[in-house]
Amino acid sequence: MAQHDALDDRPLVRNEPCRLCGNTPAHLLAETDYWDIRSTRIVRCDGCGLMQLDPMLTAEDTARGALAYHVEESLRVSRHEQERNLVRNYRRGVHFAAGLQSRGISPQHMLEFGPGSGYFAEGMRRVFPQLQVVVMDVVPEVLVANKRDHGFAGIRSMPETHQAELDGRFDLIVARDILEHVIDIGAVLRNAHRYLRPGGHLHFITPNGHEDVWKHRLRWRLGGERSELLINHVNYFDGAGLRKHLEGLGFDAVQYYTYDMKPRRRGRGWSKARKQWAPVSAKHRSAEFTEERLHEVQDFRFNKDEVLPAWYRKGSLPLLRMLCAYQHGHLLRIDPARNIGHEIHGLFRKRD
Repeated sequence: MAQHDALDDRPLVRNEPCRLCGNTPAHLLAETDYWDIRSTRIVRCDGCGLMQLDPMLTAEDTARGALAYHVEESLRVSRHEQERNLVRNYRRGVHFAAGLQSRGISPQHMLEFGPGSGYFAEGMRRVFPQLQVVVMDVVPEVLVANKRDHGFAGIRSMPETHQAELDGRFDLIVARDILEHVIDIGAVLRNAHRYLRPGGHLHFITPNGHEDVWKHRLRWRLGGERSELLINHVNYFDGAGLRKHLEGLGFDAVQYYTYDMKPRRRGRGWSKARKQWAPVSAKHRSAEFTEERLHEVQDFRFNKDEVLPAWYRKGSLPLLRMLCAYQHGHLLRIDPARNIGHEIHGLFRKRD
């Protein structure tokens, strides 16, 4: 924490209360621009440690920026790399499900927030063939693709919006790479608790907030310039604060750790070298990637039988589990309260 304090963050009263604990006293970490859509700032809550945009983006802001980023990323990432990502996500699903099985956890009904391609849940079904999967996303194309490719039922909704008919329906909720994007993180976690049956589990991965926000702090504190925020990370989590909040909601940690030290070894999260600074804000025009370049995006469709090797789908499951553990297992695990490591991995159980 000494490294962070050395940047002399300034106390302030935020425009909006913290969406996790409701407090208003905070410290200013950086000022930033989300595309050309909104100028905002990143603040750290003095109560729970959550680092968050203030003022927060609106749903309309998020939709515009997310579409622009989707177009920009689609033009940048090749079809080959997209295929590789599908296979990686499938292997990660196999590895996670195998870990659950080793703990005597066998989910039957699963809800995934922000499923992306759906290949993570599909990998889980390789271990749990009877697993019934429901996916939730605000983008209709994502739901159509998950239904077409995997047969998953879909719910079009933001995870912040409470769907009363889902209360107590699931024994597993998955929220991978989504918590850092949601506008009201408090509402999302409350909904996850409501949707789970007693004894059910919540699984998430999310960036280590102190590492993730570091580049913006450097640009503002040392460069005196607003940083550029294109991918809508609006929440940056403190490891101790996130666990405390989940426990207060009625969850108990089964697994909770950070992993992957490569970015830290390269200076992310502690080095003040210029190469660690976020790009200076150029107020990139979101319309350039939506109205002007949307037509350039190719609608890549992938045949699952062609993307996944046949033995992944039908071969030896023990051998596949060994491969997935080798590719995606984490031998070095660190307490997230130390705020080092690249990502936070969480598996929490709802109390009976």
